[in-house]
Amino acid sequence: MAEERTTPVPPATAEEIITERKRRIFSAKTLVFFLLSLFLLWFLLRKIDYRRTLETFLLARLDMLIYSCIAYTAANIFKTLRYSLLLKSLNLGFFDHFTVSSYQNFFNQILPARTGELTFVYYLKKFSNAPLSTGLHILLLTRIFDFIVVSAFFIGSLLLYYGRQTSGSLLVAGVLFFIISVILLFNLKWLVLLGAKMFTLTVRLLRLGSIGLVKKIESKIDPIVSEFSDFETMRHLPGLAASSLLVWMALYLFSYLTLRAFGIDIGLLLSIAGSTGGVLANVLPINSFGSFGTLEAGWTAGFVLVGVSAQDAITTGFGYHIINFFVSAVLALFCYAGQKIWKR
Repeated sequence: MAEERTTPVPPATAEEIITERKRRIFSAKTLVFFLLSLFLLWFLLRKIDYRRTLETFLLARLDMLIYSCIAYTAANIFKTLRYSLLLKSLNLGFFDHFTVSSYQNFFNQILPARTGELTFVYYLKKFSNAPLSTGLHILLLTRIFDFIVVSAFFIGSLLLYYGRQTSGSLLVAGVLFFIISVILLFNLKWLVLLGAKMFTLTVRLLRLGSIGLVKKIESKIDPIVSEFSDFETMRHLPGLAASSLLVWMALYLFSYLTLRAFGIDIGLLLSIAGSTGGVLANVLPINSFGSFGTLEAGWTAGFVLVGVSAQDAITTGFGYHIINFFVSAVLALFCYAGQKIWKR
């Protein structure tokens, strides 16, 4: 019975994706992350002058706020381009891809522990009837490549700004993150194959083949292994690299413009280096509902490291998060309305 509870089950149907998402949301781990978020919010709010923060928000530059919203929207368009390049065989329209991407971004904003990622797999199947193994593969592939691009931007910004005075520990961390991500990218199918063989061997050694859940998992292994094995990474690399660069150029511009909107101008290079903290906090599955607390903590840590005061770092972190949530919600509502009108 213990083996049944602890073995991860890849979802087989769109309905199972929703069930899996609910299971992850209403779990002990989610409660721990929720308490962590509350603690981080309490800790950060104790560090700011509320009057100065309110004044910063009231004096925010409207033009920069609009530009930052445009940059975020551009990033979503480039994400859509990336998905459409990787999923040409589905013959899915660009607006449908845009809708899937917008829903994914929005639900990632509000659901804990990155469970919103499963929205991509769910809606991809709903709009194109794509195998769930395809959605899971593309989701994992793009996330790993995001790590590669983020680490490259981080290393580049540090070297260009600080030169020989670059912190050795930060540089080593960035390089290690980059190398590990590259290794994962080109060895995904071998990792999947290894995992499948280890699972099969465990089942045989422990004689678990008669258990219903184990049988269910075994029936899903071949499609997943086939999906990862048949994908030609090198053939898709140019399009994946170009579209991912565009995505992160737009997202880093979004961060920079958000800082400018709230009266902080430390230059684009330091903005890239500092916002990496917020990026990592947002992609790691440690956030609670709305990501409040964890994202601001990562953002604050990143910008304090590059010389921004705690007051300004925390304030702009909340501002960045609010804009992020607002634009993702608007895009999701726009796509929802567009899909309703389109299918009349």
